[in-house]
This record gives sequence, structure tokens and C-alpha cells, in this order.
Amino acid sequence: MSKEILKGHDARLRIKAGIDKAADAVRPTLGAIGMTAAIEYPGLDPLECDDGVTILKNLDFKDRYENMGVQMLRKAALRTSSEGGDGTATTTVLTAALATEAFKEIANDSSKIREVRERLAAGLAETLEQLTKLKREVSEDDIEKIAAISSLDPEVATLIAEIIKEVGVNGVVTVEKGARLGYTSEVVKGARFDKGLISPFFINDHENKQTVLNDPYIVLVDRKISTNEQILSLINSIGTGNDILFIADDVDSVALGTLALNAQQGRANIACVRNPYSASAARDFLFDMAALTGGTVISEEMGMRLDEQTKEVCGRAEKVIVNQHTTTIIGGKGDAETRIKTIQGVIEGATSEYAKKMLEDRLAALTGGIGVIRVGAYTDTEFNAKKYKFENAINATQAALQEGIVAGGGTALAKLSTGFLFDGTGVTEPMFKAALRAPLEQMAANAGMHWKSTWSQFQEDAEGQEGSPWFDHGFDFITGEYGNQFDRGIIDPYKVTRLALESATAIASSLISIETAIVQEEEEQKEA
Repeated sequence: MSKEILKGHDARLRIKAGIDKAADAVRPTLGAIGMTAAIEYPGLDPLECDDGVTILKNLDFKDRYENMGVQMLRKAALRTSSEGGDGTATTTVLTAALATEAFKEIANDSSKIREVRERLAAGLAETLEQLTKLKREVSEDDIEKIAAISSLDPEVATLIAEIIKEVGVNGVVTVEKGARLGYTSEVVKGARFDKGLISPFFINDHENKQTVLNDPYIVLVDRKISTNEQILSLINSIGTGNDILFIADDVDSVALGTLALNAQQGRANIACVRNPYSASAARDFLFDMAALTGGTVISEEMGMRLDEQTKEVCGRAEKVIVNQHTTTIIGGKGDAETRIKTIQGVIEGATSEYAKKMLEDRLAALTGGIGVIRVGAYTDTEFNAKKYKFENAINATQAALQEGIVAGGGTALAKLSTGFLFDGTGVTEPMFKAALRAPLEQMAANAGMHWKSTWSQFQEDAEGQEGSPWFDHGFDFITGEYGNQFDRGIIDPYKVTRLALESATAIASSLISIETAIVQEEEEQKEA
């Protein structure tokens, strides 16, 4: 297969063109006055969304070099989204701005690439150090404000604040399709643990790369499953069309192939996950899950043979979601009260701090619960748009609770570049000084305001006021008023802002390092 090669600055410019075009599609969604994008799905209703990652996932340019740029930008946004849950539009705008500034530095002299990469790394460290000084911890009153900023919907914000207060900062909140219009919520018995799918062949939700099991049978085994003979009795007893979750030391060989084939052929939705623990902790975990789901641990120590079991030993739950990294059990149908009391008694008598920590983690898994928000909608398009809104707001709120908050509306980043922060310097790296203003400028543009008027207000406010609370002041783009962002509830999670900066810097650094770009020749693409 013939390839086309482009080298040097020309290659970098073509790839950067893809980043700029993709960023132009995402920019209008940024901020309180952000617009939406309508995405075509052939044969289905168009999807309307204001989520940066969703827009980037649906961009595919004819120019193969530009497509590389889209993929790089998508990678930056996905990292921010997966770890922080929000901030994809901010990441996109920052990445495009920082890449532009870096290109200015190397445009006529590629020998400066190494120096510019080092400056990018130093500029990021300096920016994060200064940004840390601007953050503050989250109060209970801030929770609803953070959800409101992310969702732009007071009803959604109130519902999220209520359920997060109930399940806690590290609690699990899922969004499901409701049977009737409107929003409802509840906390159900459930748990999440850090083990994901053994094989990608079990995935049935390809957009989110996960397996969703409805009303599944849950098989708990304290050994490895390798042969068909081990699972034949259980599979036949459960029957075709029923969803199944296997939790075992491992599932491999012929047994894994058979279960994957059943899933691929649509006979049942199946997921296999490994026990997240080893030795005695693994056994305790299985009995915890048995209490949660009402199942029986198929234990070799207790003389139980896996090949003789039927569905009566299986646990049950309303739903199970398994992705590449985690397994979430929602609505376990067991009664864990006795198990909880047993663990509480053991904690009281524990003398080892390590053992006590393990016991407390197990207790939290059994008592924490899973928050479930049900969203009713007329169409799948409407539901998906609302689901994205809820998930972004939930993730942003939990990110804020984890690492604190900074002034929102592009305020914190823009103030860092004024040169009047704390010690009178702010951020000194010229590439960052310019790029840090980009989110504020874009939000102002989306709100119909000229960015120069907002920037001049920042500069005027900053003059001679080192160390005062001026750096908390910014614009409410809905009202056009200038004031304290924390008092107005215009706040951003520090974690999301940090991730956006890190992702943008990583992509800008990678982009300027490219010397050779290789793509398939255009003629062969057309023939294919």
C-alpha cells in the first residue's frame, strides 16, 4: 500500500490545520452563553449536544493530515473528560491557542523545537503553581452552584446536589432512561470495584465501550474458569436471553471463547471480570458481593463443584455496567445487613491499621449505595442530550469536591496572565500568557462581548492591587456584570482546569515535535 510523506514545517502546519478546524466546531459551545452542535446520524434523529468530546468524536476530515490533528485534539479532550468529567471545550480552546503560540516560536527556526518544548514544560509547572494559590475548598453551598455552571439548568443542579450529598464525594451516580417524563432519583444498594472486562468481545454499548447487563444473574466463583464443562450446567439452567456476570479469579481458554461467542451471536449479554483481590481478601470480597446480590459463593473449600451448579446459586441485581476499568453493580437484590454488622464488629476489634483500612473499604462498598437519576424524554436524541448534561455536571461536581475550586468564566486562567499576581509577576512564559486568555476571549465572543473590553477591565482591576481579592473578580456573561465570581456561584473545579492545561500542553509539545507525517495516498483511498 503506497504512502504519502510530508516533512518539516509543512507537515506540522497541515496537522495543525485539523486542530484549528476541529476547535472551530467546539468553540461556540464554551461558556454560559454557549451554543449547541447538531450531529447527523444516518437513519436516526440528529443529535444535539454541547459536549466537546461528542463533537470531536464525530469529526472526520477528508484530508488525512488534518485528520491526524483531530485525533490529537480528541486525545486531549478525552483525557480531561475521562479523569475530570468536564472541561472538554476549555481543553480544546486552550490546545488550539497554545499550539498557535508554540508555532510562532518555531516558524522560522526548527532548531528551537527542543528549547520550546522545555519552555512549555516549565510554563505548565509555573502556571499550575500559581493556579494552586487561587483555589479554595468546596463548601456544601458550592455543590449546587458547580452543578449549575456545568449543566446550565437549575433543576438539574438541585437534583445532582441532593444525590451527591447523599452518596458522598466518591459515591457512584449513574444516569438511566426513565419510564415517564421528567427527572427522578433514588439511592439503591450497589457497589463499584476496580476491575473491568476481561475481553472486549463482551462489549454491547460500543459508543461508551462498555457492557450493560439488565437484571443479570451474577456468578461468584473462587477459582479460575477454563473449560466448557465448568459452565455448561449454569448456562443451561439460566437459559438463552438472560444477562450474566461472572466474577472469578480468572476466565480464560475455551470457557472464555465460548462465552464470548455466545455474546457475539446475541444469545445473551455476558461480562466476565476478575476478582479485584487475592488470597483471603478475594474470598472476603466474594462473600460481600454474595450478601449484596443474594447469591452463593461457589467455593471449592466448601466442597462445591462449579460444574454441578444451577441458577439458584446466582446473585441478582437491577443492572450491572462493566467498562475497561471498573464494574458497577446497581440495585443488588440481597440483604447485606448481617454482613455489615459482622464487618463492623471485626473493625472494632482490629489491631492492624492495614487490616482496619481494608475492612473500612469493604464496609463503605456495602453501605455507600449507588445514586440513580432517571431521565424521561420523548426521543432517544432528547434523552442522550440530557444524559450528557447530567453526566458532565455530576463529574464536574465530584471533581470539585476532590481538589477544590477556582473562579470560573475563564477568570482564573486570565488573571494568571495579567502580570500582577501575588509576587507581582503572575505567569511569565509568553506562550502561556497569551494562551491563558483564550477561554475568556471565547466566552466573551459567545456572549456577544468584545474580548478587549473584558481584558481591559481585568487589567484596570489588577493595577496596583497585588495580594487583594481582585483575582476572584470576573464577568457574568449572562448579565454582563463584573464582580466576585465565588459570590455569584461562577466557579470551576480546579481538577478540570488542571487537566485541561496538562492535556493542552502535552498536545502542543507533541505537535511541534513532528518532523515526518505519513498517510495513505489519496488515489488508493478512493479506489478502496
